[in-house]
Amino acid sequence: MLRRLFRWLGYAGYLLCCILAFCLYPLVRHLPPYKGLWLFAERGNDAQDNAFHLFQFVRKTAPYLSAAYLIDRKSPDFVRVARLGRTIQPGSFSHYLAFVCADVKISTHIMGYSPNPYLFTKLKFDRMLPGKKVFLQHGILYNSISSLSAERIHVDLFVCSVPKEYHELLTLYHHPKRVVQPLGLCRYDRLFQAHSEKRQILVMPTWRLFLRNCSNRTFQDSGYFQSFHCLLCHRKLHALLEQYDYELVFQLHPEMQHFTPCFTNSHPRIHIPTAPPDTQSLLMESKLLITDYSSVFFDFSYLKKPLIYFQFDSEDFFSAQYRPGYFEFEKDGFGPVCRKVDEVLNALQTYLAGNMQLPSLYKKRVDTFFPPPRTDHCAQTFSAIQDLLSDSGK
Repeated sequence: MLRRLFRWLGYAGYLLCCILAFCLYPLVRHLPPYKGLWLFAERGNDAQDNAFHLFQFVRKTAPYLSAAYLIDRKSPDFVRVARLGRTIQPGSFSHYLAFVCADVKISTHIMGYSPNPYLFTKLKFDRMLPGKKVFLQHGILYNSISSLSAERIHVDLFVCSVPKEYHELLTLYHHPKRVVQPLGLCRYDRLFQAHSEKRQILVMPTWRLFLRNCSNRTFQDSGYFQSFHCLLCHRKLHALLEQYDYELVFQLHPEMQHFTPCFTNSHPRIHIPTAPPDTQSLLMESKLLITDYSSVFFDFSYLKKPLIYFQFDSEDFFSAQYRPGYFEFEKDGFGPVCRKVDEVLNALQTYLAGNMQLPSLYKKRVDTFFPPPRTDHCAQTFSAIQDLLSDSGK
């Protein structure tokens, strides 16, 4: 009861601040900090995704624009963003004013630029908020997520990446054709920059809604923990790492990183970072990815590198968290689908023995699924936003 009371008091505080910002809007929107503002956001505590890459591009190619990035001063990414330009502290009154006044609001998550994405999405603030709303997406949409339908959200630009995704957004999500644009993910520009690979395997599972806020004890009793703990502690994995001279990095999803201390390093070749590293660097430098359902497998496959799906709980995942979409792992996936730890290790052994080559079956699927690689995703997205503003007379 107390928890619910505090939550509702918090919501009331968000709304009061927002109402005050709306009242000040006619006076503030012409002041230099807010006039013509482009507001960029991810989760408010990070800068590694598409919004950061677009912000970086805008600051370098169009420094004359008024642009600000929403990020907590305590974030490990804060200094990197501050070097590029203006930052805004989430939850500050400057945030509320920017939220209301910005000509363009850009985020990797729906209403990620708002003081509380859940509340302001529920209240459909996107329909009454001035300015253009740009949804860059966090990854390629492949599950069926009804909360992203045109009936639930309103955006002026919905960025997608591949033909199947584009078709789904038009036909099943019912977004207008003028809104959905296959511009690709901004972070993909960096994937093809010069980089070196390590003899490294990356294990990167996605989050679980039903575990996100549980206790450490409940988490350690879950099939999620038990499955990955068993994999990391398996003697065959240790033997393969030693035999083929590989290291392994285990990285939890940001929504699950507070559970990192539950996992212990079981071998000197296995690394479990306590601080969130640069995810894209991990993907670029690793030779093979083991994941469950995380959309980072698209980034990895775009580079035509091998991966293994470890889907020990697919029935629960696709009933409790997401509904299956157009992408079928068995038919469309870019690597073997494994249900048990032994299957994962057998698949890993095959890849290691084959010098980490991508089999022709999966290479063909990658070539069919993705458009030809490019490095102008940021440039095309920037142009699309400029066109939006031109159409509205900005």
